[in-house]
Amino acid sequence: MSELCNILKTMMESVNITVTELARQTGVGQPVIHRMASGETDNPKVGSLSPIAKFFNINISQLIGDDPLSPEMMTGSHNPLYRHWSKVPLLSWEQAIAWPEQFVATEVQSYIATESNVSDKAFAVKVEDNTMFPRYPKGTILIIEPSIELRDKDFALIHVEGENKAQFKQVLLDANDLYLKPLNGDFDIKKIEGQYKTLGIMVQSLTEYYQDRMSSKAIQSDTDQGHVKRRKDRMAEADQI
Repeated sequence: MSELCNILKTMMESVNITVTELARQTGVGQPVIHRMASGETDNPKVGSLSPIAKFFNINISQLIGDDPLSPEMMTGSHNPLYRHWSKVPLLSWEQAIAWPEQFVATEVQSYIATESNVSDKAFAVKVEDNTMFPRYPKGTILIIEPSIELRDKDFALIHVEGENKAQFKQVLLDANDLYLKPLNGDFDIKKIEGQYKTLGIMVQSLTEYYQDRMSSKAIQSDTDQGHVKRRKDRMAEADQI
């Protein structure tokens, strides 16, 4: 059995991670990692070794056994900051209801890049109102993960039966009762009386501030430049008279 196989299995066991989860978090194909861990291959590509080594906070030479692992390395350590960029579809609030079972992937108009560790079922929506202001103002992009189980006080995307749009609120669970709590004090907490479906849990929010002011500033800058140009043109004409 190769050094790569022994070291990879040891590192995986030390952080209690499966081949499937390691593949998801590094972006390396699951069959590729399986062959490494089982000893079926001892000469994988650098492109496969690099993200795995980065995840475990070691270099490639240490991963394949050319260099020893540091004796100061804590058992179970890995790089907690490692993230693999993923592309998730940006859906409308109506489309989110049908995702992914009844939604045609070719209908996706835009995608959002996220470094959050998400599944292939994850998606994004854009906040369209101020019910969750100030934490999630209008325009905030929400990354939604459907595979996470709903818990009390989660921020979740919920679809109430009979409504044509999903809604994003903080969820309050009380025995069998579910309440949706807006963060904006101008709106009330509501108890859900009918059937509902949890479309996913918010795992990341992306907010850009002052975009309207930046746009106005850019417009004003262009206007000012136009005034300066026209003033210089008039001065040039005066010199020629």
